Amino acid sequence: MKKIALLLVLILSLAAAVSAQELNRAALVVVLPDGETLTRCVAFAEDEISGFEAMSRSGLALETTVGSMGSTICSVETVGCPADDCFCQCKGGGDCIYWSYWHQKEGEWAYSNAGAGNYRLGDGAIEGWVWGAGTPNKAISPPPMTFDEICAAPNANGAVNDEGGMMNDESGQSWIGYALFGLIAVGLGGVLAKSRRD
Repeated sequence: MKKIALLLVLILSLAAAVSAQELNRAALVVVLPDGETLTRCVAFAEDEISGFEAMSRSGLALETTVGSMGSTICSVETVGCPADDCFCQCKGGGDCIYWSYWHQKEGEWAYSNAGAGNYRLGDGAIEGWVWGAGTPNKAISPPPMTFDEICAAPNANGAVNDEGGMMNDESGQSWIGYALFGLIAVGLGGVLAKSRRD
């Protein structure tokens, strides 16, 4: 009987630890060529993810490619270039038009010197993407926005809403719920089986 009690305590402790895990969040700002600005709040269980992974989890429609320079965003919400010709508007001189990548630090936007696949971001990061001239001295930065403007507090089930109320990346919270349910179910099943044998 003591073993059953210890098992039950262990299961409940693990369940409480899993349930208490808080998700990290990163804010995304995406500026389309007509000036429309899309925002997303991406939740993640890891300590850090790449900028590319944050965009991949945003729920936005993307076309991407992986080359010698790493992972590249070619198109966002049908704006941009196809994956098989990611820099289709960077040929033959003139301005090179593509998705420029930005980080906001201390309220100021900085043009990224690292590709999104190589840049690591953690909780509270604010990332920006702008379709337009991509050189550091010509690129137009995203509009000023704060983390709180983009990432509202998590709702009751742990999902995060953006400004438009759209749910984003609930995967981290979903596995926590399933893991909690699974641990409790397995534990109770073991207790019942043991008690029947005794």
